[in-house]
Amino acid sequence: MNIKQLFLLGLTFCGAQAFAAGLSYDFESSYDDWASRGDGVIVELSSDQHHDGDKSLYVSKRSASWHGASMQNDYIEPGKTYKISVYVFSKTNTKLNLSVQYTIGEDNSYPCVAESDVYAYSWKQLSGEVIIPEDATGIQPYIQAPNDPELDYYIDDFICEEKTEDLVDFSEQLPLKTLFSNYFKFGTAAVASEITPKNAKNMVVHHFNSLTPGNELKPENLLDQAASISNGDNVNPQVKLSAEARTVLKFCVQNHIPIRGHVFVWHSQTPDWFFNEGFETNGSTVSENVMLERMENYIKNVVELITSEYPSLEIYAWDIVNEAYLDNGSLREKGSNYQKEGLSRWMEIFNDNSFIYRAFEYARKHVPRNCKIYYNDFNEYIDNKRDAIYNMVRDLYAKGLCDGIGMQSHLSTQFPSVSLYKTALEKYATIGCDIQITELDITVSDGDNFDKQASIYKDLFDLYRQHKDEISSVTVWGINDEISWRKEGKPLLFSNYQPKSAYYKIIEGMELPVDVENYENSQDIKISYANPDVTITCEGEFTYQLINLNGQIIKEGKGKDQEVITLSLPIQLIKVMDANQKVATFKLIK
Repeated sequence: MNIKQLFLLGLTFCGAQAFAAGLSYDFESSYDDWASRGDGVIVELSSDQHHDGDKSLYVSKRSASWHGASMQNDYIEPGKTYKISVYVFSKTNTKLNLSVQYTIGEDNSYPCVAESDVYAYSWKQLSGEVIIPEDATGIQPYIQAPNDPELDYYIDDFICEEKTEDLVDFSEQLPLKTLFSNYFKFGTAAVASEITPKNAKNMVVHHFNSLTPGNELKPENLLDQAASISNGDNVNPQVKLSAEARTVLKFCVQNHIPIRGHVFVWHSQTPDWFFNEGFETNGSTVSENVMLERMENYIKNVVELITSEYPSLEIYAWDIVNEAYLDNGSLREKGSNYQKEGLSRWMEIFNDNSFIYRAFEYARKHVPRNCKIYYNDFNEYIDNKRDAIYNMVRDLYAKGLCDGIGMQSHLSTQFPSVSLYKTALEKYATIGCDIQITELDITVSDGDNFDKQASIYKDLFDLYRQHKDEISSVTVWGINDEISWRKEGKPLLFSNYQPKSAYYKIIEGMELPVDVENYENSQDIKISYANPDVTITCEGEFTYQLINLNGQIIKEGKGKDQEVITLSLPIQLIKVMDANQKVATFKLIK
């Protein structure tokens, strides 16, 4: 067998090429393209253990968890999705990890493809998919033992295959942003890797007019510890944009999509060193005064960094404080969220909600003038928590510090009831502040089905439309079920870029009427619409064009006196020209 093979149309070829359908290594006679990862590490062929054939690649002399073997071959290209698998073997029980390293700008990323427990003297396959961002360089798959820095192990039968996309024609889907344009913005959330596929990009542009960066603007992804230690003078935390953040922000700028900033002050995904003297990992906790200086400087620095690098980016909303309350209506308990999930270093320092007020005060001072600022929380419909949020936001709003409430709305088909949710929304509405639905998803509980999910989605969107004067934006938390953070519950409106029954339910009864866009030349040209038929009436011969929601001509034809056209696709414009070359343009959304 050859050490590396390409498979294309069921045939095997020697010599790797970037355009091939797949790449494999069996380590029978060579380990070309494979190298040690870490000083002192040895990679070599071995006949001691093997999965198929007679040999495998043996990795030894490791001294750190990240040490191992990496593939260095230009087959993997940026902007594509790959399925990668490898067999691994150890003589002791351990955990092995298949990851990919790449660089964007000055930042390295190490996404995990697969990780599994491996039992002694048995081969285990690690397999998964990875999306490589468009600007990535130095792409290297590697295998490591994260919990066992001195482990020797074997790898065999490595395969990497590009996962090609069948492009979806989104013109066949009525765009949510258009259907709800008279009510509120319709948004989604995504991290950089999720908008790398072409279908994902096209889907976001087609359906949504708001995007929330899923992780890229959270403190742990903006704070720079080394720079803060060197240049922060203990009160001025330094920040930088990761490659992933630049990917998301650049996408929004290029496609004129406004964003929701998420989030400044949060007990979670905020590194402990941010609260420590000297910004040191093991430093003592700072005083209230120092932390207030840090908070203001952090907010100021983040805003200045983003607005200076992306001056045309529209940031229309920003979550300033996130999830400060427990379900019983009390503030979070003191401590490190990294030591026990749910604890708050903010509360450790301030011991009350004063830090929330100061955060809004600083945000009001530094965020762009047209950006509204919000308190954001989950389980916001539970009685005690609802009342605590209501009381605080009512006070903040009265003081001119806060513009509204972000109702996260992570729901299920079992809880809460629409009635309970409605009670909370309408209570918040009495404050007079804005409301945004910021992270909507509805998981399907055991025993329920997509029909029940669709029914709840419809009830909620009926409620949102009834409160269009109070609600300015609705965001679903994710693009497709398959990449949702709650994917087991299939919580979203789309699966594999195709609408689910919930999508059709929320737009039910929302067909927009015919609107004549250009009437001065159309006295002799008439159009009527009775779903699904369009009737064109024009004395004599005429020509017509049907133009879809993306501006593409999808049908052209000729008629005389009257022509009935049955629509099977969403249409935006109908252009009709009579025999005297008079043109009438009609705007229609089916």
